[in-house]
Amino acid sequence: MKRNIATTILILVIIGLHCNLSGQGKYVIQGDRAYENKQFTSAMAYYTKALDKFDGGKNERNEVVFKLANCFRMTNDPRKAEINYQQLVKNKYADEKPVVYLYYATALSLQGKYANALPMFDQYLAKVPGDPLALAGKESCQLSLQDTLTNSRWIIKNIREINSPDDDFAAVYADNKFKTVIFSSNRKGATGKEIDNWTNEAFSDLFIAVKKKGDIWGTPVLADIKEVVNTTANEGSASFDDKYKKLYFTRCGKMRMGKEYCQILEAGRTGSGWTRPVVICSDSLGNVGHPAITVNGLTLIFASNRPGGIGGKDLWKATRPSERKPFGPAENLGVVINTPGDEMFPSLFNDSVLYFASNGRTGFGGLDIYRVTLGKNGLSEVEHLPRPVNSPADDFAMSFEGNRERGFFTSRRAGGKGGDDIYSFEKITRKIAMQGSVRDEVSQKPMQRLPVFIVNDKNDTTTITTDDSGAFIINDEQVSDANHYTVIVSQENYFTKRSEVLIGKLKSDTTFKISLTLQPIPDKPIVLPDIYYEFNKWDLEPQYKDSLMVLVKILNDNPKIVIELASHTDPKGSLEYNDTLSMKRAETVVTFLTEKGINKARMVAKGYGKRMPLILATDVTRDGYTFQKGTKLTEEYILSIADLKKREVAYQLNRRTEFSVIGKNFK
Repeated sequence: MKRNIATTILILVIIGLHCNLSGQGKYVIQGDRAYENKQFTSAMAYYTKALDKFDGGKNERNEVVFKLANCFRMTNDPRKAEINYQQLVKNKYADEKPVVYLYYATALSLQGKYANALPMFDQYLAKVPGDPLALAGKESCQLSLQDTLTNSRWIIKNIREINSPDDDFAAVYADNKFKTVIFSSNRKGATGKEIDNWTNEAFSDLFIAVKKKGDIWGTPVLADIKEVVNTTANEGSASFDDKYKKLYFTRCGKMRMGKEYCQILEAGRTGSGWTRPVVICSDSLGNVGHPAITVNGLTLIFASNRPGGIGGKDLWKATRPSERKPFGPAENLGVVINTPGDEMFPSLFNDSVLYFASNGRTGFGGLDIYRVTLGKNGLSEVEHLPRPVNSPADDFAMSFEGNRERGFFTSRRAGGKGGDDIYSFEKITRKIAMQGSVRDEVSQKPMQRLPVFIVNDKNDTTTITTDDSGAFIINDEQVSDANHYTVIVSQENYFTKRSEVLIGKLKSDTTFKISLTLQPIPDKPIVLPDIYYEFNKWDLEPQYKDSLMVLVKILNDNPKIVIELASHTDPKGSLEYNDTLSMKRAETVVTFLTEKGINKARMVAKGYGKRMPLILATDVTRDGYTFQKGTKLTEEYILSIADLKKREVAYQLNRRTEFSVIGKNFK
């Protein structure tokens, strides 16, 4: 009887375990099916249930965690993605699947954790050398750690009266008086009632808001309530022709079997309504969207993942002979713009500058905004917009108020109302000029035909030459947009001179006056100011280390010079003793300069002991005592001083360090 009861219990336990495992297996299967169909929100829920009291093997669990982390990544939740990728790194799963390192690093950088992301990029690159996305990600982290300045010429503001807790994005002006804005949103009240299983958000519609007064906007409403433009599908990323009569926008049908159906449509304005939209750009092998149209309406730039691209989503263009004709075959915009990552949300400024978002370039994290000039001779170098426009989070969809450098962009940065938010921006227009002169410090004669280098905080350099009077003028057209400039003048047999120009938060036109004097490199040694030593000691006193920073600057400004550092003692003691003491003093200075980044090969330490008493080049006053120019501080002279305190000051003046330039062509 007892045996039968035990057998029954064992059977029930086995059945219970079988049911538990079957339940977990069912959730994994359902999660995998949703995952393959890019229904990431649904997959997330199934995987979370499967991992609750997971009894499978370690490898099976890691696979589920990896897919769950990917779901968070694809639904723009880097914080939760980080937690799961971190778990996979700890479990050594990343060693089997190196892409975990890449995704983990990306999740960290999206949150501004650049220092933590760098070693993860290195781990991935050690296993997948040369991966362009990882290289760009690593460079982005390095840039973000170095470039912490905010360009004060860009003023941004969250338009809180337009934004909602949901996603609000891709705002553009909808009339030529710039009183109306149209944008995409999946907020409550959208036409589509179904939920997008990718994002777990409602389908987006086009909304419109009208400016009340100043820069205050009214409550947004649907741009179309007759289901002509807005439908049960996703509508978004709008743009207008130059007359604001034709609306171009993206429409994506409901995702089925992992595929989107995104096309670009055109609709005309009819009073307060819209004509029935027609498809003007589509591709059966890929999605197309994010239209930008030229002023004449004949060139369309858009984003697409169609075959033949460079990677991810690329920017393409198509042209047509007239607005009544269809667009011809699309042409990829090429490697100057496109990368193995995603390029999206193009917009045009005066038809001459293309703005777009990319996550495949060096930036601050996620999608960043870039611009490139469309010249007759080709494309300019792509420029990354500074902070505060770009941030660690996604920044995209820049649009303009006519031909003024102000308008809107979208960001997912911290501090918004939720999801993607719409921000206004304005680039302050100001003219910065520099007027300067360069003279010989000794003769005060103007230095003619001398190149002057103006370097901004991005290392862009402009060169101008002084005139016959030694003067130079730099106008606003010759300097690029920056917060800080360094003006550098250099001439053979002179020390290079630098002048720092901090633009800061100037909002008005400003002319900076710069007066530079170049010091000839002397043949005689130069006594370092305030570098003195206690009797019988060679260590640097803390108050004298600051004085040595002058020499650090000279050596940094003049990277080709080689110097001798000569130390001297007072006449007390033997020759041998003072030779040793002075050598230690010279070596102490070399060590200090080396610690400050100066190449040791550019410095020669010499100890001259008491052999070379100081000869004063000018009158010197120290501790209330004055010594006349031309005085040679020999032992006989010092011992002739009756005042013992003045005698000690004379001894101290002899305990000095000097430098001389002994080479000018260090390589």
